[in-house]
Amino acid sequence: MSRFAKVLLATTVLSAGLTAVAVAADLRPVYKAPPAAMAPAPLAYNWSGFYIGGHAGAGWADNADTAFVGGGQIGYNYQFAPNWLIGIEGDFSGTSFSRSATSVMDVEVAPGILLPVTQNDNFDLNWIASVRGRIGYTWDRFMVYFTGGGAWANVDFNSTASIAGLGVIGTASASDTVSGWVIGGGGEWLFAPNWTVGVEYLHYEFGSVSGTASDVGGGVTPFSQDVGSVDVVRARLNYKFGDWFGKAPVGARY
Repeated sequence: MSRFAKVLLATTVLSAGLTAVAVAADLRPVYKAPPAAMAPAPLAYNWSGFYIGGHAGAGWADNADTAFVGGGQIGYNYQFAPNWLIGIEGDFSGTSFSRSATSVMDVEVAPGILLPVTQNDNFDLNWIASVRGRIGYTWDRFMVYFTGGGAWANVDFNSTASIAGLGVIGTASASDTVSGWVIGGGGEWLFAPNWTVGVEYLHYEFGSVSGTASDVGGGVTPFSQDVGSVDVVRARLNYKFGDWFGKAPVGARY
């Protein structure tokens, strides 16, 4: 074999070998990093369910000074559409509403005879309660709402009229539970699983409490004392239970 033929053969063999190596390299498996895992959807709180809690705050009234208000509430919320909420709540609050007032007026006790009569009034609002509907808007762990419904208040009223030197000439008293209405609103925040804290404002309007008035002559006449309005601002703390009607007990991923 000539020298040229030997070089040509060697070149051909070398080229075939390199081609085979290249093909083999292309056939090797390629390993790639796995795709990054998708982050889980954020947890959105579902407000549906029963809850129970307590409240404390302050209030002011037409016939009483600023007072402490404290008690408890129980209710149920239903969330829908998906951020709206409707619910119902009942609450009871003991109060320290009280007021004493003294006034002096000239009264004609006989033709042409005027005497100063001192009147002492005592008013106590012992407790207030309500049953209210609620409609609210939620976003995750926050909620704002409007509320309104029927309200009740227990009232004691006592009055005495007296003349200096003659003593008491008349008394009046009334003790009863009166009905009315209430509207208001507030906001709540889920600060821990199943626990919410919030602030609420309520405006109450009540009718009159009825009683009897008597004088030294033995006469008895009916009378009424207007209870008027009551305004309350209070902080709330609630514990939320699971929903017995099938909604998510604490949270759901949207």
